[in-house]
Amino acid sequence: MKTIAVINQKGGVGKTTTVINLSAQLAKENKRVLVIDLDPQANLTAVMTGGEFEFKSSITDVFESAKNNPIKNAITPAVSKKGVIENLYICPTDIRLSRVIEQSLTKVHRERILLKQLDSIKNDYDIVLLDCPPNLSLTSVNAMMAADLFLIPVDGGSFSLNGLADLLDALEEVKETEDVNYAVFRNEYAKANKLINTYLQEELDNLEGQVLKTTIRRTEVIGQASVTGETILNYQPGSTVVTDYKNLAKEVLERL
Repeated sequence: MKTIAVINQKGGVGKTTTVINLSAQLAKENKRVLVIDLDPQANLTAVMTGGEFEFKSSITDVFESAKNNPIKNAITPAVSKKGVIENLYICPTDIRLSRVIEQSLTKVHRERILLKQLDSIKNDYDIVLLDCPPNLSLTSVNAMMAADLFLIPVDGGSFSLNGLADLLDALEEVKETEDVNYAVFRNEYAKANKLINTYLQEELDNLEGQVLKTTIRRTEVIGQASVTGETILNYQPGSTVVTDYKNLAKEVLERL
């Protein structure tokens, strides 16, 4: 089992849509995939549970008391409007997560809660995708401890690379190595934005070997799919962006 943390301190870069659509593509390729929602906003949960917000158990309960609420009890099949999505599972979250994380700051080995829980289900899944919040909270640190690969989306904004150096420093500190396995990719790519594209490319060229060839093009279809509670594969399987996620899945698997 390999674990991928989709992470960036900057909000609005497409972390959640990346987890939704990358996981769906990997599941289509017969990988047993688990997604875990570590963001209290619970957008991933809303899309992949059919809009549910109340659960018998969630990742919040796991962080509150892993002994009484092991992660295996919080996992449920992912669903879309068309029903259960084959090979895809979700560990949802809820709005209590922020409060529970604050209370967990005094726990021993608090940064390893997720790592230990994932070890208990390592034979049940091929790939785990972690949807991280836009900050370096305890949930993010747990994701850092557990991940084998860090997938960092950057959007097409002029400030999209702000905080990237700080994030990479944090990854090195938590993993206690300068050889962190991470990959950056362009998300919401608009070919027409030539000036900003040139600037971003020049900056990304400094990250030798860490930038994926795949770009996810900007399209309204991605947002429309999320609003309707669907993956791109279910919402519009003929969309050109489906090919982008297929290419992203291929590159990600090569780096695991």
